[in-house]
Amino acid sequence: MLHLTIKDFDLTAIAESGQCFRMTSVGTIEKEYPVYKIVALGKCLLISRDPKGDTDTYLASCTESEWEEYYKHYFDLTTDYECYRSYADPSDEFLKTCMEYGTGIRILNQEPWEMLISFIISQRKSVPAIRTTVEKLCALSGEECFIDSSEWHTLAPEIPERIYFYPFPDAGTLAGFDVEEIGSTGTGYRTGYIMEAARKVTTGEIDLSALAETPDEALLEELLKIHGVGIKVASCTALFGFHRLSLCPEDVWMKRVKEQFYSGSWPESYKPVLGVLQQYMFYYARLEHEKDKIKRTGRENQ
Repeated sequence: MLHLTIKDFDLTAIAESGQCFRMTSVGTIEKEYPVYKIVALGKCLLISRDPKGDTDTYLASCTESEWEEYYKHYFDLTTDYECYRSYADPSDEFLKTCMEYGTGIRILNQEPWEMLISFIISQRKSVPAIRTTVEKLCALSGEECFIDSSEWHTLAPEIPERIYFYPFPDAGTLAGFDVEEIGSTGTGYRTGYIMEAARKVTTGEIDLSALAETPDEALLEELLKIHGVGIKVASCTALFGFHRLSLCPEDVWMKRVKEQFYSGSWPESYKPVLGVLQQYMFYYARLEHEKDKIKRTGRENQ
């Protein structure tokens, strides 16, 4: 078990900020410290606050080399998020409150393909339903893996001594399934969208690796060519899969925030890092008790 010191890092805020569907709590240490299971990069990680340390100390199930090679980048830990928060107008009391509330949120460096499919699935689904469908889709491949979690079992008995997981299937794997197989995971009307995305990526019609080098607008334009991908799904994929920090996905909550606090238009000075700032706003406005302060106006379309 690896002992870590990490500044400006909040697991719960990251898990509940709408950017990742395979980061879930699997137990609690001393009835206070949630243990998160994260399936990413073809691996599974358990991570929690260290109950014997201060607020910046953590326990992780990986080796030090795995942490350095994979997870520091995954959690974007080499970035100073205070630099992003410095873009906030000092007179913007709403954003100041959101940033204080959500300090510790980081934009994860996730795989573009997984983000594309996950956010196609997310359309008009609750977060628990999205997670269930994503897990079923991963299980279709039959590539079951496990990690030894016996040390964690001693800290939180509800955690089994082995944790099983399925890596996210690549495009070629998904392209090999038929409509009934993909539909059995709960994808509903999105089944055809997933199949088309898998076909386009498998044939090279959409080259996700090449898109990593394109400007933001060109990236969005290419993603929007996939049937079933609208501007929200494209923006989520760009922000959370390609780390395009100037892009702001707008769901119903963010539209309300923009109307209520910014007269319907984001400040120009925020736009270089708007994707980061909106995460603080989203977490504050939608996922915690403070959401009741955001007026329920307009149509509630995702």
